[in-house]
Amino acid sequence: MVAPAANSIGVILDPAQQRFFADDSRVQAVCWHRQKGKDFTTAAKAVLSAMETGESWFIVSLTQRQADATFAKCKEWAHRFRDYIGNVREVNHEEREEWDKELEHMFTFKSRELLLPNGGRVVSLPGRDPDALAGLTGNVIFTEFGLFPKGGYDHWRVVFPLATRGFRVIAISTPRGKETKFYELVSQPKLYSVHRCDIYESIADGYVLRDQNGKPTDVETFKALYGDDIGWKREYECEFMGALDALIKWALIEQAAALGKDRPFNFLRVDNNEGWDDSFFGFLRGSKQRGEHGWDVARRGDLSVLWTNQAHGDMRQLRSLVVMSNTTFAMQRKIVKAGMDANHASVGCGDSTGLGMDSNETLEAAYPDRWEGVNFGGKRKSDLGSGLATAFRDNSQTLPGMDEFKFIATDVYAVQRDSTKEGSTGVDGKSTLKLVESQNPLLDESHCDIAYAGALAIRAGHNQHLPTPQIGFSAEVAA
Repeated sequence: MVAPAANSIGVILDPAQQRFFADDSRVQAVCWHRQKGKDFTTAAKAVLSAMETGESWFIVSLTQRQADATFAKCKEWAHRFRDYIGNVREVNHEEREEWDKELEHMFTFKSRELLLPNGGRVVSLPGRDPDALAGLTGNVIFTEFGLFPKGGYDHWRVVFPLATRGFRVIAISTPRGKETKFYELVSQPKLYSVHRCDIYESIADGYVLRDQNGKPTDVETFKALYGDDIGWKREYECEFMGALDALIKWALIEQAAALGKDRPFNFLRVDNNEGWDDSFFGFLRGSKQRGEHGWDVARRGDLSVLWTNQAHGDMRQLRSLVVMSNTTFAMQRKIVKAGMDANHASVGCGDSTGLGMDSNETLEAAYPDRWEGVNFGGKRKSDLGSGLATAFRDNSQTLPGMDEFKFIATDVYAVQRDSTKEGSTGVDGKSTLKLVESQNPLLDESHCDIAYAGALAIRAGHNQHLPTPQIGFSAEVAA
């Protein structure tokens, strides 16, 4: 396979993409920064190889959404090469179920397949359960392998024997923890074919960074907009974290859900500015329990989330959650203001990092004594994580029951800490946490967006700079 095949139809691959595209090594590890085009290049490699060799390629993802996104790019490449390939048939296989023992949840998956005239196949499938991959015969690509359960070791044990039978096994990801099979692969370039590319190498090769308005910008401005030093090192400088484990143990999250089970809870999702209900915060009007809001801000890609607690003594009850996808900042502010205006004792904290700065300045001006913008830079993110962990450890935060809203629990569980940094101290002499966000297995659009909204709500409820309520709270959680 040669990279000019892609260039011949007007698709230009940059140098790093070309090197990976042309690599025929049996075992390959691809560690690229975020937005490098991992899915795009992976799909090209699979489709063109299947076209040339007639072999099968299996692209394994953790979630249905990721698998479908990769498959869409495979279809795009097949369409680009339709004059060479001929007619390609698409097959959608029947749904199958996989039981996740740790989460005690049944996942429903569907694989999708492109059948080429020469017998070659490109199959995109979710694969949380490594045993479900045991019968595969062909080349395998793991996407975002650094996120796979249990470090990806079980998946690797099942699939690696394919490399000894002449097929290729390729692991692609941005870095995560060092206690992963992906880290082992990337760390052994003499044993495996390793492709590594950080943002600085891409910029040198002509990669253009763009700001929130789509305009070209420099790396320092982009980094400031991103607003997360630890995340920047991982996502864009391709640095691996240490040993990762959950910030909050699953047993504590289950206790919080048991406390909140059958308690009133309002949920709403807003997509593309549609779905908002002006009466949503009616439960706050006239209530003796103020709203304590936390707003994690996003515009595209990740979710924007508004988490609202109500305090009952020392207990914080998650009373409502608004999840916003691809929603304008104007609409997001409208929703936040609706929550603040529904009860004039309410307080709130919002993510003022990067894209959230302007919106939070607007809210601070509108509610000068009740709203605080929180920049996640420096030690603030560690403080938010500590507050979140303390609330669950002390059983002072409830969640809604698991039956319908388990995705909230798994979002909180997805916040990880770098345990190798535990006990390090900042300039104030206090212990700091180094936090890492992983993907929510039940809501793969979220990378702990719900959890950080919760952390901000907890901060709002305990923030000494915001007013304490002038009304008495019941000692019991309201039914």
